[in-house]
Amino acid sequence: MITLRESVSISAPFEKLDAWADNFEEEFVKWSPLHLECQLFDKGINKGDRVRFFEIVMGLDYDVTGTIIESERDKDHFKISFESDKKTAIITFEGQRTPEGCSFTHIESFGMQAPIIGPIMNFLIFKVLYKKKCNWDLIRDDMKLDNIYLSNILSKGEYPERISTKDVKKYAPKDLMERMSK
Repeated sequence: MITLRESVSISAPFEKLDAWADNFEEEFVKWSPLHLECQLFDKGINKGDRVRFFEIVMGLDYDVTGTIIESERDKDHFKISFESDKKTAIITFEGQRTPEGCSFTHIESFGMQAPIIGPIMNFLIFKVLYKKKCNWDLIRDDMKLDNIYLSNILSKGEYPERISTKDVKKYAPKDLMERMSK
């Protein structure tokens, strides 16, 4: 199993991050110009609820449907984990109150977890069947970009500029991060 983790400290009250999570279906698409669709089939982010994400990163379509397998919240923290229907990916979003505002951690784990067959299947998945989509540097860059965008949304109220659907395939997360630094 491959696990990627990216965190960001955000100079905004935790309540803003919490409200963002509460409005996830709408906020997901506004979060990044690479995010194209989000559907909360059960209209919530509770354990057992069904979810679909769709984004395009460097011409690669990531259209994933699955179930929320963990959803915990209190006044200082939330953690929401989603498992793909194919049982090959778990995506976790975790928010935490900090003295300076809040932090957000984005974790993506890929591969089968079965002890004996898992390593064999992961080899087939990562090296044979989906070699192009298993570009870990590209996925990590997308996670970093998401964190930068989220920090700007919550601390400055600035949403990223949208990119037309026909042009979104041309942009890499690194390109978009470089455009922001100019």
